[in-house]
Amino acid sequence: MDASVVARLLEQTARAVYEARGPKAIHAGQWAVLRYLARAGKQARTVGGVATYLGVTHAPASRAVAALARKDFVTVKTDAEDRRVRRVDLTPAGRALLDHDPVHRLTDAIEALSADKKRDLAGMLETLYGRLAK
Repeated sequence: MDASVVARLLEQTARAVYEARGPKAIHAGQWAVLRYLARAGKQARTVGGVATYLGVTHAPASRAVAALARKDFVTVKTDAEDRRVRRVDLTPAGRALLDHDPVHRLTDAIEALSADKKRDLAGMLETLYGRLAK
């Protein structure tokens, strides 16, 4: 099979994880922010921490956090000790939304694979990621 066909299939698979589209939908980057905040320690739950995790500059991280705050999925407060730092926390609605994380669909699809296929897939994805992350 041609490599470009495989690349398009992988891209389509990644897009299929996120079914919802449109201005009111939670976008892939916003889901990543929610997942990060759910597992990050208190000191890491900042706009800067989000930017570092996503591998982006402060501006796009701030926009993603602001969009989630407008939807009442996170709160943003100025740090009491350092007013330059903005602390970000999940709201109860944000925590509840994670129960409907679209990545669960992908997890279920992977779980349906045999152990050998899961191992092969993991190895291939690690190799691809390593080549792309350079």
